Amino acid sequence: MRRDSFSLLRESMRWRVALVLAVLVTVLMVALGTLNTRLGLQDTALLAWMVLGVSASCTVALLVLPRGIGGTIFFTAIAALLVGAVAFGYEHGRPMQHWAYILPPVLIFLMRSSRALVGMVIYGVYVSWVTSALVPLIEVVRFASGYGLLVCFMYTYALLQERAAAMLRYHSDHDALSNCFNRRTFNEAIAGLTASGGDRRCTFLLIDIDHFKAINDQHGHLVGDRVITQVAAELGRVLDPGVPLFRYGGEEFAIMLADADEGTGLALAERLRVAIAGSDFVGVLVMVSIGVAEWRANQGSVAAALGRADRALYAAKRSGRNRVVGDSASATVPIAERVEA
Repeated sequence: MRRDSFSLLRESMRWRVALVLAVLVTVLMVALGTLNTRLGLQDTALLAWMVLGVSASCTVALLVLPRGIGGTIFFTAIAALLVGAVAFGYEHGRPMQHWAYILPPVLIFLMRSSRALVGMVIYGVYVSWVTSALVPLIEVVRFASGYGLLVCFMYTYALLQERAAAMLRYHSDHDALSNCFNRRTFNEAIAGLTASGGDRRCTFLLIDIDHFKAINDQHGHLVGDRVITQVAAELGRVLDPGVPLFRYGGEEFAIMLADADEGTGLALAERLRVAIAGSDFVGVLVMVSIGVAEWRANQGSVAAALGRADRALYAAKRSGRNRVVGDSASATVPIAERVEA
């Protein structure tokens, strides 16, 4: 799973819900266990004490383990308890179908909607079959009807929530104008690269549209926005699938080539430069300058590599624009046919 701010927020919220539920279940089971003991219902009292032990253990796990693991353990344990409670009731001649209504929301917290739906249906059939041996048929029908409606509502809610989350995640990750990944996503990718450790390397390409201020001044900001959108589209067409394109700032883009050296980055940069120079921007002359720098683990920080790529980019600007310059002193890609920017 991608460790971005969205997934971390979801993980944190699920952990908080699990912790609150674990505490509530613990308190409730103390009350139910005590009440059933006083009423002489030893079997249901035993079930309450068993659930108490599990919920107390889950509370400790939530406080000690990483949040993602702790949350998963809690909801998995509750789902297992709900399956076991029905079997426990069957062994003691007590219908426990009222516990079944808790499972659908538990599964929604535990897995994706499609898998949760399968689990809900299988569990509903299981509970109906066990309950049919303990209560009249009409009671089974009533349970199945109510449970089925609950499943429909919970699945619809989960599906809507997933679609809304996907839309939110997309707009959170992407720049609204260019549809590239945004700067926040770039920063998260950098953080992930730094945290990955090992003998890794990455080559950065910083791409800037030449004379973009003049384009805005001469043609207007709407044309400038169209140029940014079209440049992003042209760059995306050249890039291989899986290579992310980021809008680094205003008219500047960035590319991360994982496990690639500077030579590979320079070759790609030249293909990108040629693609932009050869594209039709409907009466607007558009070209780009590109700076390239390589980062290796244990050989300086990622920020330093980005600084070198930025200096290479401005070296390309000072050299006349519409060209590629690498961090290495000799890594300037010649232009076969000079086009004035």
